[in-house]
Amino acid sequence: MASDVPGPARSMTRRFTLGRGPLRRGSDRVQVASRVLLLLVVLLSVPVALTVGTVVRGDLLATAEREAGERSPTQAVATEDASASYGTGAAARAVVAARWTAPDGTEVEGDVRGPAGTRPGDVVEIWVTADGRSVDPPMSGRQATLSAVVLATVGWFGALAAAGGGHAAVCWLLDRHRDREWTRGWAAVEPTWTRRVP
Repeated sequence: MASDVPGPARSMTRRFTLGRGPLRRGSDRVQVASRVLLLLVVLLSVPVALTVGTVVRGDLLATAEREAGERSPTQAVATEDASASYGTGAAARAVVAARWTAPDGTEVEGDVRGPAGTRPGDVVEIWVTADGRSVDPPMSGRQATLSAVVLATVGWFGALAAAGGGHAAVCWLLDRHRDREWTRGWAAVEPTWTRRVP
């Protein structure tokens, strides 16, 4: 008799596949297919997310390397008080009118980002292109890696959410279908089972 008791793995498999037998409906098969699809998405989404993250990181590192070759650091001298500050504390930044020398030796004037509270004559560290335009610093390897990790993680969670939502929608539709079938079946049987006492 002990051999008739199913083991944990067999019990879980039966639950996952909703069992077997003559009472198994077509809607049960559809639900099992949806479960299998959900399981496949969960299992395959991890290597896909890792592959996407690796490819994106490689692209971002190439971009960072290209930016580092195209941009160079220089010093700008503020010509006016800083304005339009944003951020708080030591990280507060502001728009600063300044003057600097381009890599080709020409004098350039324009707005740059510098510390809040910058006064005329203060030196602001900036990055410029070959023609002297002020630009953001080149992306670092750490920033490229972090961006790739965030993108891969968001994509992975998005895939899981979409698959889980799709499975939940399928189950909801199947439950509504089963409820309608049960109601129709009961409407046919109930009159013959009802006994009213006078």
